[in-house]
Amino acid sequence: MPLTNPQYDTLMREYNKKQMRNHRIVLERQEEVYAKIPALTQLDTQVSELSVKSLSLLLDGDKDASQELKKQLADLSVQRKNLMAEAGFSEDYLEPPYDCKDCKDTGFIDGKKCHCFVQAAIDLVYAQSHLDDILDRENFEHFSFQYYSPEITNEKTGESPLDSAKQSYEKAQNFVHNFASEGGNLLLYGDTGTGKTFLSNCIAKSLLDRGFSVIYFTAFQLFDLFEKEVFQKDQEAMEAHEQIFQCDLLIIDDLGTEFSNSFTTSQLFLCLNERLLRGKSTVISTNLSMQQIRDIYSERTSSRIFSNYQLCKLFGDDIRIKKKLNK
Repeated sequence: MPLTNPQYDTLMREYNKKQMRNHRIVLERQEEVYAKIPALTQLDTQVSELSVKSLSLLLDGDKDASQELKKQLADLSVQRKNLMAEAGFSEDYLEPPYDCKDCKDTGFIDGKKCHCFVQAAIDLVYAQSHLDDILDRENFEHFSFQYYSPEITNEKTGESPLDSAKQSYEKAQNFVHNFASEGGNLLLYGDTGTGKTFLSNCIAKSLLDRGFSVIYFTAFQLFDLFEKEVFQKDQEAMEAHEQIFQCDLLIIDDLGTEFSNSFTTSQLFLCLNERLLRGKSTVISTNLSMQQIRDIYSERTSSRIFSNYQLCKLFGDDIRIKKKLNK
């Protein structure tokens, strides 16, 4: 998973904290053990001296003398374990209490990312996606077609809401399946309450679980952040700016619900265009029609969308209202 520099730095700071914590704990335990077993201090001093001497002899080529010192070190190690056991300490009491014993809390094994680092990266992008609190219930496993009517049809296309939902669902599944090799962009549009946000969350959940970085914003949140960056020079907004351009998938939900003006129009174009130039994927959901998108956000923005995005239309009754009535 390609992490941004700030994300990587965040993870490494956490690993550094773990290493410092482990070092502090070992020092505190050493003081405790030495206070309870005074003889251990002298024993450890002997071990250190013999270790240095053994290495020196080995470097000088005196293997026999070195082997003799190794036997002495082994005897001292047994004495040490016996002293600690008699005092009620476990054999590994002075070992660092690693969270991950495989990489010893470094995050890497032989230069490769440890499994704990991979999981930490997934957890981080989950937290930064703004979606971690809802994805447990809004994912492909919980997507249901029961709220889409098979009876009413679109006069122009002859499709029913169920037909349209199945097509959009299949496009979303293919988008996820081919994401690593093809990327791409989706525009989920149509009536209010027809599952556009739910389907975008399904996509987010699947990609986050595979380790891709996903960031979610409502249109209002996104333009508010851009406004803080441009006009207030807000530090947090400035730091988030690069992540918006660099994340594997940006989700812009409810486009058209923000207060639209020349600033939001220009910022949307810059955002979408920059991500296209970087080869990054974007999913947009909106209640706006194709004509409304063109009228509100200009010809050049709508041209970018219509030329580079798969269109997924959802229509029918408001699912939220149906769920409330069912309850």
